[in-house]
Amino acid sequence: MINTLETIFPREANNDYQGSPIAFYGFLPIVAMQAFSACVHYFTYDSGKIQIAGMIPFEGTPDPSGLIFALGANAGAWELIILAIYGIVLWRYRNLIPLVFALAIAKSLLDFGNTFLHPIDPAYFEHTPPALIVRLPRLGFEVLMLFLAVRQPTKSPAPAAVLPDHGH
Repeated sequence: MINTLETIFPREANNDYQGSPIAFYGFLPIVAMQAFSACVHYFTYDSGKIQIAGMIPFEGTPDPSGLIFALGANAGAWELIILAIYGIVLWRYRNLIPLVFALAIAKSLLDFGNTFLHPIDPAYFEHTPPALIVRLPRLGFEVLMLFLAVRQPTKSPAPAAVLPDHGH
């Protein structure tokens, strides 16, 4: 357990990643999903709320949708910052990949908590938002990748005995 905590919270950040290569490459889809989400939420006119999430447009004076889009873009700004941190980890501090998986798990759990604390009626949407569909599989993937990222490599077998040279 101490070794696992030391792996997740290393004393020094460096590029010496010791976890499974599967977890390293598993980090890349997380980065790609973060990039997509950040760009959609920040750069699209509706923060992806209507065109992707399927939120029904609201009417009123002042227009309530504008406020919702602005809040979505604000969340997208934070997602861009997280994306930059992911890029820095990939470029310079790969031994922090287990920590990033642990934080991703925490974020996924907070998303579930947010849904419980602040449920949004499905009547507000034309279809189920994709983020809700992938939520549970993503959490499972993050947990598996964290396990692989902190798993210590098995000891390699002892080298084979050198056979005696018979007169050569």
